[in-house]
Amino acid sequence: MKLNFIKTNPTENMTVFILDQVSRDEYVDIANKIMNYNNINAEQVGFVEKPTYPNGEACAKLHMMGGEFCGNATRALAAVMVDRHQCKYNYSDNKIHVTLEVSGADKSISCEVIPTFKKGKFISGVEMPLHEMIYDYEIEYDAERYKGTMVEFQGIMHLIIELDDNASKEEFFEKVKEDFKYKEYDALGIMFSNKKDYSMVPLVYVKATGSLIWERGCGSGATAMGIAVSYEQKKEVDITIKQPGGELQVTTKWDGNDVTKLFLNGDVEIVAEGVLQV
Repeated sequence: MKLNFIKTNPTENMTVFILDQVSRDEYVDIANKIMNYNNINAEQVGFVEKPTYPNGEACAKLHMMGGEFCGNATRALAAVMVDRHQCKYNYSDNKIHVTLEVSGADKSISCEVIPTFKKGKFISGVEMPLHEMIYDYEIEYDAERYKGTMVEFQGIMHLIIELDDNASKEEFFEKVKEDFKYKEYDALGIMFSNKKDYSMVPLVYVKATGSLIWERGCGSGATAMGIAVSYEQKKEVDITIKQPGGELQVTTKWDGNDVTKLFLNGDVEIVAEGVLQV
């Protein structure tokens, strides 16, 4: 099968978009082939569909390979829509405002895109869906007791935790995964973090594809850390999250009891487009 694709680099969270309409039953198989080193290789795959909401605001629908929500992929697709002039959008405050439908979110998602002087490179931000739950999480591993913060979004959940450098992080992940074996979710991430300098290394599991990937960048994981910091400090924050692939800016609004607004911002670059074979 030949498919038209665009490959993007949102803070090195390498994301491939499939532009052709294919059956959702094939998404998992196609994604697994594309992510393979023997194909064009990526950390994740999204499928661009026609929007379905009756209000007509969205210019496209992004359905991720496992039905999860992904902030980086959303930011990247907004940039692609602007680059290809395939979108109905508004322009104000030197920003292009794009609306998308995205899997794992029950309402349209608003994005802001700023083209740069380099062709195919943008600064792209997204108003993230708010979390559904946040709670303290403890787990015993290798005779140690670790404490972290679990942030649950619709379909995806992230554990923000600090782990000893000499601990096996993939073994630790399997221990956490076992803890949630009866819970319904699309994706589970562990953000191995350092709150002193707001750095993190993301390890993300997508249930539908069975993929466990050390991501260079994770948008929803970065916003989960922003939420955790807001709760800890009991105030709104505007912080730079350092990840292996670069930096993401996370801004929260705090009403005295809870985070009421989330915004994720960072670089996006279109690195390749063409036809692939699966």
